[in-house]
Amino acid sequence: MPFKAIRIITILALAVLYAGAQTTVDPARLKINGVGLNSTYAQVLSALGKPKSESKATHEECVGGREKTVIYPGLEVYFMDGDSRGGKMLQMKRFDVTSGAWNVSGIKIGDTEETVRRLLGARFSTDNDPATGETTWLYEMGDRQGPGTTHIHFRSGKVMRIASDFQVC
Repeated sequence: MPFKAIRIITILALAVLYAGAQTTVDPARLKINGVGLNSTYAQVLSALGKPKSESKATHEECVGGREKTVIYPGLEVYFMDGDSRGGKMLQMKRFDVTSGAWNVSGIKIGDTEETVRRLLGARFSTDNDPATGETTWLYEMGDRQGPGTTHIHFRSGKVMRIASDFQVC
């Protein structure tokens, strides 16, 4: 009987470890309240509510469409429509989070490096700025997902900024 109990406990422990290893989030698919890169302007407003401010849609030179920025407290979202189907739908191409009020696929401002590594994995490059004491982890998106980059900025081992963007030019 004791051998059987040890065996069951071992199997359960391995299952928990395996499940934990499968919880990483794709850095190219981060979500804020269910919206992320390539979400439409309408989807963002529906999920996040009315922004504190927003720019008018203006012509942009990169791909020849329109661009627009919306700002919420601690969150800035940039939209473009030039590369959308038909070139008429504003889609999120960049977001920048600086407030702990926003949950980005389980990561919040103030979280530790360990939390980010557990959620996004360890496939990143590092950039250190000795002048500010800031460390940035760069998660590159391949051409299939982006191309683009997710940036997690740390100061004193704590997340201080989360940004993700597609390279559009």
